[in-house]
Amino acid sequence: MDPECSRLLPALCVVLADPRQLVADDTCLEKLLDWFKTVTEAESSLQLLQDHPCLMELLSHVLKPQDVSPRVFSFALRLVGIFAAQEDCFQYFQQGELLPGLFGETGALSWAAWRVPSVRSGWTQGLCSLAQHPSALHFLADSGAVDTLFSLQGDPSLFVASAASQLLVHILALSMQGGAPGSPIPESVAWPVCARKIVSHVEESLRSKATPQVTQALNVLTTTFGRCHSPWTGVLWEQLSPPVASLFERDPIPAVHSLMDLLLSVARSPVFNFSACGLWEMLAQTLRRLSPMQAGPLALGTLKLQHCPQELRTQAFGVLLQPLACILKATTQAPGPPGWLAGTADSPLTVDVLLSSKSACVGLLCQTLAHLEELQALPQCPSPWPQVPLLQAAVTILRLCDGSADPSSSVGGRLCGTLGSCVRVQRAALDFLGALSQGTSPVELVLEVFAVLLKTLESPESSPTVLKKGFQATLRWLQNSHKAPGCSDLSPDALLFLGELFPILQKRLCSPCWEVRDSALEFLTHLLRQWGG
Repeated sequence: MDPECSRLLPALCVVLADPRQLVADDTCLEKLLDWFKTVTEAESSLQLLQDHPCLMELLSHVLKPQDVSPRVFSFALRLVGIFAAQEDCFQYFQQGELLPGLFGETGALSWAAWRVPSVRSGWTQGLCSLAQHPSALHFLADSGAVDTLFSLQGDPSLFVASAASQLLVHILALSMQGGAPGSPIPESVAWPVCARKIVSHVEESLRSKATPQVTQALNVLTTTFGRCHSPWTGVLWEQLSPPVASLFERDPIPAVHSLMDLLLSVARSPVFNFSACGLWEMLAQTLRRLSPMQAGPLALGTLKLQHCPQELRTQAFGVLLQPLACILKATTQAPGPPGWLAGTADSPLTVDVLLSSKSACVGLLCQTLAHLEELQALPQCPSPWPQVPLLQAAVTILRLCDGSADPSSSVGGRLCGTLGSCVRVQRAALDFLGALSQGTSPVELVLEVFAVLLKTLESPESSPTVLKKGFQATLRWLQNSHKAPGCSDLSPDALLFLGELFPILQKRLCSPCWEVRDSALEFLTHLLRQWGG
């Protein structure tokens, strides 16, 4: 430690220990912690304490919480954790009452300051810092700290609750690091005490009827499988997959989003034999059981997997396509080109969602369009990509929004009323339409795209954000409508379209709305940059 810092340290500790000296700014305490962490990374924590008795006096003073502010209390908890990360310093603390007094079940939990979220957060962060070696694991197993973490998973402070779950994962991984490389993985009943305790708690929570407890357990498992790629995680999944599978038998399925995150986290792990553990069947079952809105994110995540079986990929892609297939059928009396959905276009559940309410319809369409746009840009994009029906669906959605669609059924008529002038759906459809410009499309369909873009940019009812998206989509279609690959000239159809667009552009450049003028000027700038002649 720097000599000048050594001279100042006693006075600093006196200020921190004095309850009359109010520390009004947490920033200085955070900087102090960062400084102590830097010092302990370069020096022995035990030597630091022995050379500066004032530090031990400050930490011992914290055992009298009535004389310490919550800010300083939280600071001290984190500082103890930084020092105790080194095993010899941890053993030094163990000789006194400091660690049990601060982190044991008879310690901080019994103090009035425990009601302050920053104190609970400091306790969790301090414990995370010291949980770095076998001695810490024995202390955690014997002190009741792990039980406290179980209760903190449901803490009113989301930050504290998240930190508690993350720390449980850290402790579980640390407990399982002791095995010799290449040695057989023991059954979970032979795991270290901390690991067994955490796994038993997770298993019990998965069987709970209370959704918050199920969610907490699923989040711990999701993080575990996401971070830990050791063979012992296979034993963990083998034990816990039955209670996870039983969640699908409940009605309604609890903690759906957390459950989907877990399945995808397991599916990304490099240590599993997925066919043997039944994961693909579980994913397929989940896609069938969930509502269209819930199934969308899981379908996209499934399609991103590297080793997903083709049958499951087809099922997942069908889930994403169903809302657009329903749109096409409601407006053209046909489910789309033969085979593009392998017979799943008639989804009563999807139609029910589209017609149930405006918010449900808008939410499902916006989610579907965003997912398909993301999927198109990925290496895992399905092939062949159904460019034509997707483009027809995007154009149809925009026509439903601007009122120019010709619905061919009662469902189409209701969709016209629901989506009329819907800005959210227009924005999502224009983004997707712009993304589809990368594909190869028949000329007659490109002309339809230009027509719907022209109507969007011309309509006095188009909002500034819709106009901005419209200009962006138009630019992308112009950039991809060359007469030949590598040719910078515009096609005749694109030139005719520009001739019709220029009067509209001139009008938008004179709009009283600055956002509209800005979007039009940005569009014109891109045109001049690329086709100045």
